[in-house]
Amino acid sequence: MKASRVQQGTPQQPGATRAALNAVWRARALRYLLIYLLLACVLVTLRYQTQGVYPELRRIRDERTALLRQRDDLSVAVQSLTSEQRVRAWAIQNGMVPYAQASKRTAAFEPPPPLPAVSLAPLPSRLEVVTKWK
Repeated sequence: MKASRVQQGTPQQPGATRAALNAVWRARALRYLLIYLLLACVLVTLRYQTQGVYPELRRIRDERTALLRQRDDLSVAVQSLTSEQRVRAWAIQNGMVPYAQASKRTAAFEPPPPLPAVSLAPLPSRLEVVTKWK
């Protein structure tokens, strides 16, 4: 036989338990609503504080794109200015004579001066070490 555990002093009425359950659910709903409102306020505050980030980020991206475009244009300009044909034309304009057109002549070189005589005697190999104790 199972004994029922009914506390004394609390009437077991179906309406009383339903009202207690409703009160619990209302308290939970109110708690969740307050948490939701708090999180919404936090998010709105964060958005308000960071509202200048996105326009600044767009400006920086545009500036970066312009700088990359300028770098590419300058790279093409440098490559065209330092091309082989351009350097050759500049050198000829400034007086360079191409090797094929340069006058060629042979020259006789004088023999180098004689080297000084080297003594083949061995160098002194005596080593002296002095140790002083203090």
